[in-house]
Order: sequence, then structure tokens, then C-alpha cells
Amino acid sequence: MQTSARNTFSGKVANIKIGMVLSEVELTTPGGQTIVSVITNESREALKVEKGKAMKAIVKAPWVILAKPETLPATSARNDFLGQITKITKGQVACEVVAKLKDGTVMCALITGGSAEGMGLKVGDPIRLLVKSFSVILVDE
Repeated sequence: MQTSARNTFSGKVANIKIGMVLSEVELTTPGGQTIVSVITNESREALKVEKGKAMKAIVKAPWVILAKPETLPATSARNDFLGQITKITKGQVACEVVAKLKDGTVMCALITGGSAEGMGLKVGDPIRLLVKSFSVILVDE
């Protein structure tokens, strides 16, 4: 399956927390990254999600929030990755920021040019990449 999402994590289901309507699914990548997704119980059953199952988690680049590590306030985002900016592409309206996590995973965020300018982002800077668990889509491998 191919998608237009720029961020893909392959891993195995490490934990499942089942609620009345929603389930929280935690994947662990071979590099040790953890990513949490919240999906409906109906989706969990349709995907046959169980501990140890290989799955992919995908996140569209506009859903990634960037924050400088030294200014990061408490947030409700369950997925909080520390990376280093490897590439910045500035457009007329938006800016693409690519960062590499310590395990080699590459993540991409799309933010407005004004936000990028206001943050003073530069290649080589450390950066936090935040993703709400409701923005993580699970895919059966």
C-alpha cells in the first residue's frame, strides 16, 4: 500500500489499551521508537490488532507540530520525538522541515513560512516533533 503520507513508522504492537469506544495502540519500531495511535474499537477489530503484530503507523506532514527543545511546554501530544533538522525547504506560503531521529528515522513537517521564520529554524538544530495520537493512522502490513 502506498500513501501520500510523508512519515511512516514500521513496528510491532507493544501494548493495547481498550476503552468503551476507542483503543490506544502502541507500536515499537526496531530502532526503539514508540508511537501511539488512538483508533476506534471497530477499526482495531477489523485490523485484527494484537500484541506482537507487525503494523505501520503513518502521519501526514501537516499534522506534525514543531517545537524547540528548550521552549517545549507541557502538551497533550502523546508522541514526542527529538530529532535534528537535516533539510529546510522554504516555499511561498509553507516550509518543509525534515529531521532525523536518533534511530535514523526521518520525519517531515509542513509549517507556515511565518512559523518557520519566527522559530529561527536552521539545519543542524535540535527539534521536537509532536504528533497527537488521534493523528496516527495504523496500517496492516
